[in-house]
Amino acid sequence: MVEPILVVFGTLIVLSLVAPFLSGRKALNYCASAIYALLLVYVTYMEYIGLGLGKFKGILPGILSYAVLTVSLIAGVLTSLSFSKLGKRSGIAVSLTSSGILANFVLSSTINPFYIIAAWGLLSVSSYGIAAIPKDKISLGNSLKYAFMGGLSFQILLLSFVLYYVFVGSMVGLPIVIGAALLVTAIGFKIGIVPFHMWLPDVYGTSDPVAVSVLSSLMKLGPIVLLVNLFGVGLVFLNGIQREVLLAFLMILSLLTMTWGNVTAAVQKDVQKMLAYSSISHIGFMLMAISVIIASYMYGISTSLAYIALIIYLFSYSISKAGAFSYMKGFENRSYDSIKGAGRTYGGVSGMFSVSLLNLLGLPPLLGFWAKLFVFMSAANPSIAPFYIGYIPWYAIVGIINSVISAFYYVRVLQSLYAESKPSATFEGLKLTIIVSSAILIIGGIILPVLFI
Repeated sequence: MVEPILVVFGTLIVLSLVAPFLSGRKALNYCASAIYALLLVYVTYMEYIGLGLGKFKGILPGILSYAVLTVSLIAGVLTSLSFSKLGKRSGIAVSLTSSGILANFVLSSTINPFYIIAAWGLLSVSSYGIAAIPKDKISLGNSLKYAFMGGLSFQILLLSFVLYYVFVGSMVGLPIVIGAALLVTAIGFKIGIVPFHMWLPDVYGTSDPVAVSVLSSLMKLGPIVLLVNLFGVGLVFLNGIQREVLLAFLMILSLLTMTWGNVTAAVQKDVQKMLAYSSISHIGFMLMAISVIIASYMYGISTSLAYIALIIYLFSYSISKAGAFSYMKGFENRSYDSIKGAGRTYGGVSGMFSVSLLNLLGLPPLLGFWAKLFVFMSAANPSIAPFYIGYIPWYAIVGIINSVISAFYYVRVLQSLYAESKPSATFEGLKLTIIVSSAILIIGGIILPVLFI
């Protein structure tokens, strides 16, 4: 029997190689969506019957890598539905998306530095290509900026591996701490952690929304889980003080990222740029879940709730962003004034877009509510001393306050959508992506509590 992991690899590789030759064909994006959906069904079935995905020469999928693969395939299904808007470049988009899914899966399934470097490079090339795919002046400039920051992050990644892997197993812990900090920095450039986020507002805020829907929903997943996997290995070689320093570093970055993302999103005059800065804030919430996982390892308590929180957040965030940015493709001008009244004129699709916004806000019973709830619950664990001041769970409270702040700019979009005015721009297409993503968020939010009762 062929290992399921080889079926996944083979399907994604073949699709990435064949798709460019089919560019311009109207059915290509739907065929790609169908292939991703079939692959998702196959992977889910193999996990359900207990066979799992198997392994391949040091690539051994676990629960987080399975979650990354699942979310990546769902994001692939959703985003490829809108590739028809790219015309003759749709085949290239399918190829780069397939490569990104494969790279995410490898990054989340191994701690082998050679595999990581190869997958990191593949993910990077896929990301830069997606950013540049519209081939207009803005997209090409953003792709170049993204590539420059990506090159810097790759150099930092290599340096972190030198320190991390050379000293793992030795009695010298400080280089591992420095290597871990550099690893966070490299991944921070990749996914938009403050203060390594400087490329993200321009790339997400001004590039073609179809390209951004892929970048935001899919291209971050592997590096996030890579951070968890490598820290899980390295912690055993650190003493108490070194672990505390590393945890404090993660906590500070988490708070900076969610707070800066929220504050800057609140002052934007362009809806797409608001969504770009909100992406930064959501990375802060994911970092909170990661810091809880690391702290749970340190204090010898169960990591189950933190893992569940991170997995649900990955699902919620990716699906929401795929739908939200796809909606923005419908408008040439994406200012708050331009979309005024769009909710009244284009009621159905705008209602689905509203679901994505409310999910990002964390309104019950949507999936995003459970994601944030589990993150805050895990961060309020009284067994983790750094998360408390006296009897006050300050870490969780700061996260809740940031979530409340985000209501300001999400509600502001809703006010513009449903204002008594005709939109100054005409909405064009991409309804299917928005409808499907919103349906997943609603159904997922309703079904999820049943799994824990």
